Amino acid sequence: MVIATLGEVVAVYRSRAALDPARVAKRAGISIAQYLALEQGTAWPGTEAVEAVIKALQIPDSHCARLTAAGAPLDGYLQSMLHRYDIPALIVDSTWRTVEANCFARALLPDSARAGWNLMRWVLSDIEARRRLANWDDVARAFSGTLRDAITAAPRNTQLLTIREDAGVDLAAAPPPTDCPEGQVFVWRTDSGPYPISVCLITVPSGRPDLRQVTFVPRNTRPAPALTATRSSPALWHGPLLTDLLTCGLCGLLLTGGGQPVSYNCATGCLPALPAGALEIRVARQVLMRAFPAHACRELGVAQEVLAADGIELELNVPVSGKHALDQWQRSMTDAQRRGILTTTLRSATVYPALCPGGYPDVDLAYSWRELS
Repeated sequence: MVIATLGEVVAVYRSRAALDPARVAKRAGISIAQYLALEQGTAWPGTEAVEAVIKALQIPDSHCARLTAAGAPLDGYLQSMLHRYDIPALIVDSTWRTVEANCFARALLPDSARAGWNLMRWVLSDIEARRRLANWDDVARAFSGTLRDAITAAPRNTQLLTIREDAGVDLAAAPPPTDCPEGQVFVWRTDSGPYPISVCLITVPSGRPDLRQVTFVPRNTRPAPALTATRSSPALWHGPLLTDLLTCGLCGLLLTGGGQPVSYNCATGCLPALPAGALEIRVARQVLMRAFPAHACRELGVAQEVLAADGIELELNVPVSGKHALDQWQRSMTDAQRRGILTTTLRSATVYPALCPGGYPDVDLAYSWRELS
């Protein structure tokens, strides 16, 4: 399932109401820092503040029912995505406690699998962090800035206040907001050989503004011993095929995918519900024609013959044309194979409202393609 972030929905409704952030914060009875943290997605201001903003902007329940799921467990889609990564990745809550970590994160940070383990507390207070990180001073400085911003957004959060007290962080001396874990380099000490280096990337999982995904991307070509954990078999694709690929042409938000029967919807109601089956086939036709032009099919056919001569059988025969690929899409491809073709060919598709010749509502699609090598 994919859904627009709460901050994006709030920004759309604030713009529609022609209100500036200070006015919305005053109506909601919260600080301007709390409101900006919510709209910009820099911190989680607390469920009470979120509910006050929703009420102040009169956002309908139908557009935000799944946006305030603070504390809810991860759904199957987010879990499967996390465990597909072949690099360390973990999901943390607004206080940086681990919600779930994949096998590579548990290999890099063994305690991350322990209930209640907190990444921010580990960096700022644990002697093990000083031992493991050759550039601990830089990393701790980045996390202290983020701690300051989180406490500014949620000044009564006891867990964040406890981390500050235990670490002895002087918030007044914390670095500017530009110095944060996002993009921070981690240099991991080892007993021998070059130190592995990774970059910390932080994203907000779809539909869960109360959470953050922390991913450690290796920078040097030689893998760290801690990053060579045995990976389980890739999980099957779960969720709508066009997850994270469809954008509303009116408000710019990602379209929601879910429900039974599955449909795609705009979180702010700009577009009618779009049945998933018809829309996915419509997009697939364009994608497959681009992914499998005649010359590419000929080259792939030759490659398949070479592999077959070596005794290597492919799971799926190479299509001889875009039309043949569409037939395979409908009859024999798995969702994982369909999703792979979509994401390697298509950057995004923007959906605009339109009318059929008979006057019935329809949509137009504008495609943004990836460069195919």
